[in-house]
Formats: sequence, C-alpha cells, structure tokens
Amino acid sequence: MARKINTTMTDALMLVGGGVVGAGLALLLAPQSGKKSRREITRFSRTVGKQGDKVIRNISENMSDFAERVGGMTAMLHKR
Repeated sequence: MARKINTTMTDALMLVGGGVVGAGLALLLAPQSGKKSRREITRFSRTVGKQGDKVIRNISENMSDFAERVGGMTAMLHKR
C-alpha cells in the first residue's frame, strides 16, 4: 500500500513539475518585453509557490491522519 501511495505522489509531483517547466518556458519564449516577462514569471512563481505550499500541507495532514489511524488500530490489536 505504501508503494502505491509513493508512486501516486511521485506521479503527481512529476505532473506539477512538468507543468511548471512548460509554463516557464512559454513565458520565456513569449514575444513580449523582458521586463513584462520577468514580472509575469514572478507572479507565476508566487502563485505556484502558494499552491505548492497548500499541496504539501494537505499531504502532511493526510499522512498525519493516516499515521494516527494506523496507531489506533495497532493499539486496539495489542489490547486483544
């Protein structure tokens, strides 16, 4: 089960990373001024950073909940 979760998280991070790289390249190769491109890259980076923080926080909370549930189940099994 842990292997499946690990693979899913890896796939999700690869997808996000590919999107970030693709968007960054699109902004760099866009036919507009360097100043405007840099401004857009900065905005995009902040947005992605905030979204990344949310994703990491969500994963962390889910893993904590999962660990608590497993710990509770283990404690119940040891009481028997």
